[in-house]
Amino acid sequence: MQSQSAYVAVTNDLNQDQRMHRICNTLKEEGYIVTLVGRKKPNSNPLYPQAFDQHRFNMFCHDGILFYLEYHIRLFIYLLFSNSPDLLFSVDLDTALPVSLVSFLRRSKSIHDAHELFTEVPELQSSPVKRCIWNWVGKRTMKSFDHRFTVNDSLVKILTEKYDCKFTCVRNFPFIKKASKSKLEVVEPYIWYQGVLNEGRGLEQMIEAMTLLPDLHLRIAGEGDRSLTLRLQAENSAAANRIHFHGWMNADDMHNWASNAWIGINLLDHEAGSYYHSLANRTFDFVQAALPTIHMDFPEYRSIVKQYGIGVLLSRLESKSIVKTIEKLEGSAIQYDIIKKACIKYKSQLTWENESKKLSEVLRDLIK
Repeated sequence: MQSQSAYVAVTNDLNQDQRMHRICNTLKEEGYIVTLVGRKKPNSNPLYPQAFDQHRFNMFCHDGILFYLEYHIRLFIYLLFSNSPDLLFSVDLDTALPVSLVSFLRRSKSIHDAHELFTEVPELQSSPVKRCIWNWVGKRTMKSFDHRFTVNDSLVKILTEKYDCKFTCVRNFPFIKKASKSKLEVVEPYIWYQGVLNEGRGLEQMIEAMTLLPDLHLRIAGEGDRSLTLRLQAENSAAANRIHFHGWMNADDMHNWASNAWIGINLLDHEAGSYYHSLANRTFDFVQAALPTIHMDFPEYRSIVKQYGIGVLLSRLESKSIVKTIEKLEGSAIQYDIIKKACIKYKSQLTWENESKKLSEVLRDLIK
């Protein structure tokens, strides 16, 4: 049987999108010749080697309306003239329109993967016109896909009602990882964050809280729209010598740093609907690292913490609340140990090896 080809479209630079790396590997295991398509940013690192093909557009425009217009046109042309696109995979609303159009013109099977409630991201909160445009894109495209995924049960319900078509939950579980045996040359206990440095990630409040946590360091891996602002805030902090920015890291290095941390943070602003209904990658990356974590008291994190006991919840995104929660854990070695043992217990269950079976089942049904 001749192999089928699959093209997976995102708007990021590919290197840091661990969910799509996992999905592309599953597509490859199911017999597809896979190409992950994204864009190259001015500060992008060379592409990390993967088991599938990767293609990045060298963009002329890098943000705003002009970026999306250029990207949509280039993605449409690239997919339209690609070699036998048997399956087209759209990720979030910002790739849905060109993918749905090409799948119609080329008679390809198509899947949409919603990583978040896209119309409620912080960047759109103050722009009703842009939100209206993306709502229009969703209404015009969602029913055209052969199948639709999203990352948690809350979004399954919201998106199914919003677009009047079925979504399936495939959560952001990582590949199972062996316990890290590599010890870092770091003596001081530290708080660990990994991910994009964007608005609403609670990093401003965490940096502010560091002045009241003299025994801990803060280490941040990632870059984003708030990179410069956060670095300036840290430089002006009384705790400046205990706040460290590591920039982008590959997945193995992040796992090593997370495995050696004292606690992880997953702090988000409730005012952004996309964050309130999120279930971030790092939630389960930290479980693989056996790292107790502070999560926001939002529906999905509340459910995960209640079911598995892998962290503690923060009710308010305020520096004083963060300090109080951390001090409580510092003062209770028994509670901390219980949480760490829960991470170790469930790390073999909350894995992509188990979760990817849902995707594989859908792919086999599409071939039929």
